[in-house]
Amino acid sequence: MKALRLILFGIVLALFVLFAYSNWTPVDIVLPNGSTAKTSLPIVVFAAFLLGWLPVLLLHLASRASWRRRTAKVERLLDDALSTGPRVASPSPTAFPPVP
Repeated sequence: MKALRLILFGIVLALFVLFAYSNWTPVDIVLPNGSTAKTSLPIVVFAAFLLGWLPVLLLHLASRASWRRRTAKVERLLDDALSTGPRVASPSPTAFPPVP
């Protein structure tokens, strides 16, 4: 699975480099204060990619940590339950002896 992910990442990176090479033109960006800035198109595309990908990555990492914490808690409870062994109730003493 890691090899497939590495291959896909390499393909996406190669496509982005090809895009950046063929579209290295300056573009105007209007900033919130009303001024404009000139930057190249691949930088704008990469910044937009990061702005979309970073929140999803942070959410994924937070949920992964939460699941790890829950799993560790359940494993600890299971280990505690198994280490004490089965609980067998001791027979209660009866007032009368058993009838043969």
